Amino acid sequence: MRKISLFLIFSAFSLLLASCGSASKLSKAGQEWNYEIESVGVGVEGTYAVRVWSYYRNPDMPVEIPKKNAVHAVIFKGVPAGGGASAQPPLKTDAVTASDSVFFDNFFQGEYKNYINSMASGSRQVLKVKSRNYKYKIGYVLSVAKDRLRKRLEEQGVIKALSDGF
Repeated sequence: MRKISLFLIFSAFSLLLASCGSASKLSKAGQEWNYEIESVGVGVEGTYAVRVWSYYRNPDMPVEIPKKNAVHAVIFKGVPAGGGASAQPPLKTDAVTASDSVFFDNFFQGEYKNYINSMASGSRQVLKVKSRNYKYKIGYVLSVAKDRLRKRLEEQGVIKALSDGF
């Protein structure tokens, strides 16, 4: 009886550990994403002013990575409250379909750049961290054009229009 109990406890513990995963996440489109997002204040009408912390193996991270991460956060994570701005929910709240996945795979190849309004000069911060595969946490302040992004996703049928719910 004791062996069975130990086996069940060990099995449950193993399943619990396996479900925790790592800090990096696979997106709904299957790509690895490893970043943090925070609001830095209220942006111009139709935009979010955010700081994106991206993890990278050296301090010379390509600037496209935080841009891509910022747009990904607005679509899938939302933006937490901070800097006088209220929390903003993600644009995509329902499950990703196969056609959505194809769209996002293509979208994150380059179209996402159209929704970055600006990157604050001098906003780059580099912190040395100890993580599995990443040694640096690099932050940039960006402005994301969320209204234009929402409109594009609605046109593609990836998200429902705000007026569809009424």
